[in-house]
Amino acid sequence: MDKTQRIKELIAILNNARDQYYNNSNSPMSDYEYDNLYDELEQLEHETNIIYGNSPTQTVGYEVKSKLEKIAHSHPMLSLDKTKSVDDLVKFSNGRDCIISLKMDGLTTLCTYNGGELIQAETRGNGEIGELITHNAKVFDNLPLKVLNTHKFEIEGEAIITKDDFEKINSKLVEDDKYKNPRNLASGSARQLDSKIAKERHVRFIVWKVPYGFTRFTDGFKYAKEQGFEIVPYITYNSNKDNINEIIDELKAVAEEKSYPIDGLVITYNDVEYGKSLGMTGKFPRHSLAFKFYDEEVATTLKDIEWGMGKTGILTPVAIFEPVELEGTTVERASLHNISVMLNVLGSPYKGQEIGVCKKNQIIPQITWGEKTDNCSANIQFIHIPDTCPICGGKTQIIKENDSKQLFCTNPDCKGKLLGKLTHAVSRNALNIDGLSESTIEKFISLGWLTSIKDIYHLHSHEKVMKTLDGFGKKSVDKLLDSINVSRNTTLARFLYSLSIPLLGKTASAAIAEAVDYDFGTLINVIITEGAGYFRYLPGVGDSLIDSMNTYFKKHIDDVMDLSTEFIFELLVSPLKEAMNAVDSKKLEGKTFVITGSLNHYTNRDAAKAEILAYGGKVSDSVSAKTSYLVNNDINSSSSKNKKAKSLGIPIITEEELIAMIH
Repeated sequence: MDKTQRIKELIAILNNARDQYYNNSNSPMSDYEYDNLYDELEQLEHETNIIYGNSPTQTVGYEVKSKLEKIAHSHPMLSLDKTKSVDDLVKFSNGRDCIISLKMDGLTTLCTYNGGELIQAETRGNGEIGELITHNAKVFDNLPLKVLNTHKFEIEGEAIITKDDFEKINSKLVEDDKYKNPRNLASGSARQLDSKIAKERHVRFIVWKVPYGFTRFTDGFKYAKEQGFEIVPYITYNSNKDNINEIIDELKAVAEEKSYPIDGLVITYNDVEYGKSLGMTGKFPRHSLAFKFYDEEVATTLKDIEWGMGKTGILTPVAIFEPVELEGTTVERASLHNISVMLNVLGSPYKGQEIGVCKKNQIIPQITWGEKTDNCSANIQFIHIPDTCPICGGKTQIIKENDSKQLFCTNPDCKGKLLGKLTHAVSRNALNIDGLSESTIEKFISLGWLTSIKDIYHLHSHEKVMKTLDGFGKKSVDKLLDSINVSRNTTLARFLYSLSIPLLGKTASAAIAEAVDYDFGTLINVIITEGAGYFRYLPGVGDSLIDSMNTYFKKHIDDVMDLSTEFIFELLVSPLKEAMNAVDSKKLEGKTFVITGSLNHYTNRDAAKAEILAYGGKVSDSVSAKTSYLVNNDINSSSSKNKKAKSLGIPIITEEELIAMIH
């Protein structure tokens, strides 16, 4: 056993003996034995110059601060880009030596040493400015107060409370006072004004970034360990020879064994200089990537279900629950999307039902499960699907749409429908009118000023009254009316998208507009003479959308033509037509291409397709015997398209080879 390990062992033995003597009136050893062990510890600390904050040789004078001081970091303390894909870890490595370590779930902390002593500790804060917590760091269980290195250096890590200690602390508290998770407890403990609290809660410091001056991360870890620091568990990895899934399972087992709170893994290039040379991507360094095992999930209680209305009259169930902390934010509501999802997740929902909540991809709150209701007592308050619209009081109807049951308001004059349509019409990707928020639109509907999109362009007739309304003034009204006038100059794609045609999204609107050369008259002529089936060849335009467009225009074509008079449509030239005008060549005539995978030269697949078509070629979405070439920069990919192309003897070419064929 090395000296550092013996120091840690002696600290544990002596602290346990003291605890038994003072708190349980029990003496596990004689005074003579205690003194001998104490002397041995003192001697080892003198020899190694490694002294921990929880050592019984340190008479701790607990420090109390009036407030935590702010401090600017010596360098940015950046967060990492995240993924939940194992394939992304393999791709990140790309055959280079990496280390994969546990991603500790606590409070990121930077410690500074000089002259062999801890002189400063600070939290990450916003990455540029943190809080000084030196007084608390000095009582962390395993953080060295003294080290061998007498030069000034910084070392980063995570202040944590083990899951075992977390459970012990919570077991002594009443239900309302219990802490939600080890991360919150660690953060709160490390940021206390009174250092005694951090001491009592056994905060630990786990190093995951070594001091500067090492060419390899593993060498830095080895050195830091020699200084007495506890290093984050890690395993070296090379995608060419190591099984990533086995490494993930092994590290998970280590975390469980050590009772570490974790929220994933981190992969880092072992070559420190190479990692630095990669720089950053906007806000994340390229030298590391965080891997999340799963979305964080917590249990809470369902309070009720509210029903919100969208632009098509569909009523969407929204779960309201007791607030919970998820991914650093407070969450208290989440969409249940439709009746089918609600019943599948919750069964027969009732007030007080226990539910699970997570943030899908760390962004969108989502209900993951609900307690079974089979054995509910008679006094349970079930939440019933409303038979009347909560907005207008009209009758509701359950309809089936795309294999899902939806709740629909049957009242054609429902103000909720109108609100949804108008809110969508003025949104950024539609007509883009600033100043018409949902609440403002709702107010104008209640005043009878808005019954359709066209009414927006006649709001100037209410200008005088508008300026007298609460929350409105001359400046805001003038700005709103100016924004409305500016929106009269728009594109056919925006106009189409603003109509709230069921199933017609932004991408399909843009494709349809391009197909008619951005001309409104051509669009109407096509709709009248041939119907929406004319656009069947476009990407994203299927039978359901065609039926929806035909139904919509059959009913509303006069309204659409009337509305169009309020606009001046921008005269654009489609990229395809532009490309075709630029060349006469038919270099690709008679050849059919399928494009798959990521592209390096073209901005997207549509751009590549446009150029192929401009040079006389054809583009298909699927590989068949008629395919001439499959374009895939990853020729050795195991994708289904690659496999099929190989089985049919179809050449697989790179993007560069395609460009060479054209130019």
